[in-house]
Amino acid sequence: MLKLLKYDLKRNANVSLGLLAVLVFLQILLSVVGNTKNWEQSIIIGLTFSLYMMTGIIMIIVICKTYENNIKAYSRRLLPIRPMWTAVSCIIIGWITAPILALIALLHGVLYKNIVGVSWWQQLELTALNVKDLLLFVFLIGWGITFLMMIILLSMTIGASISLRGKAGTWVGILSFFIFSSVLSWVERQLFGAFNDMLFNVGISLPDGEVSTTVTSSAPIMTWGPLLFEAVIIALMLVVINYLISKKVEI
Repeated sequence: MLKLLKYDLKRNANVSLGLLAVLVFLQILLSVVGNTKNWEQSIIIGLTFSLYMMTGIIMIIVICKTYENNIKAYSRRLLPIRPMWTAVSCIIIGWITAPILALIALLHGVLYKNIVGVSWWQQLELTALNVKDLLLFVFLIGWGITFLMMIILLSMTIGASISLRGKAGTWVGILSFFIFSSVLSWVERQLFGAFNDMLFNVGISLPDGEVSTTVTSSAPIMTWGPLLFEAVIIALMLVVINYLISKKVEI
């Protein structure tokens, strides 16, 4: 498993580092041009977050492409490990790259404030917000991304396992993703009801071009019930992925 992860990290290193280098260059260019041309700070900050979102999406695409190549590679079938570890390896890559991207964003925010003299959050008011709430928020973001990635990888495996030619498997995978997402969301609502998804209620106003953000904290996002339910679903998805790669996916 560790060798598999090491190989995937090494293979994706150039793409990931190149992507992060482009991100840093574009962020520097945006900050310099925006402040030189006296753009509104709201515009600069909006474009800044858009670049980070686009980078995150591209990283997910790279991880999915890595998984697609791995499940169809003959050399991977020769490894003495269960096929499901191919999916686990890709998830762990996501766990590694996401904090790196978050760290770059954090350093960017600190440097932007020290150099430009403007914080991304001019006025930040915290109500009933503590370290525990922040850690819970970070955990649930990571958990949500992991659950989403598992659905994507399972859908890709289903698409690769069907005995259809051409691009039909791709469309089956896309259809599977929407079906799984909708069904699991509906089942979770039926079992546990609607839970509060607003741990942070964020209000943004733009008086005189300055960004004013108010953040308040409410009840926890999710209780143990939905978390345990999703953990069981993730385990079942790994079992299905293991079976499909072993028995159905053609090399």
